[in-house]
Amino acid sequence: MTAVAEDLDMASIGRLLRRRHDEAAEQVSRLQAQTASMLGSHDAGSGDAADVGTVALETAEQAMVTMALQEQLVRLQAALGRLEAGTLGVCERCCEQVPLTRLQVMPWATHCVPCQSVVDRYR
Repeated sequence: MTAVAEDLDMASIGRLLRRRHDEAAEQVSRLQAQTASMLGSHDAGSGDAADVGTVALETAEQAMVTMALQEQLVRLQAALGRLEAGTLGVCERCCEQVPLTRLQVMPWATHCVPCQSVVDRYR
């Protein structure tokens, strides 16, 4: 692959990262607002035990989804930082280039596939 083609591919990866970051940030904000609304509406009225249980379950589910999205947001922010530093796509373990096809699927990837296998074994 030529340097020009590689630069174009990294530019598209950067756009993908920014788009996914913005989408995740929007989803986190929306879920946090929904959770606050659910809790606020529950506080405003009286409900029976089933209502309280339903709100608690829905709130816990939304909190889990929000936490997962926040973790994704952190990974995306770190990848954007690596993009700015010019190190996006460099494996943190072997310092070889992470294949662009892997970055297109997981633009936040920090390891090439062989190194990711090693890292996963020790988790």
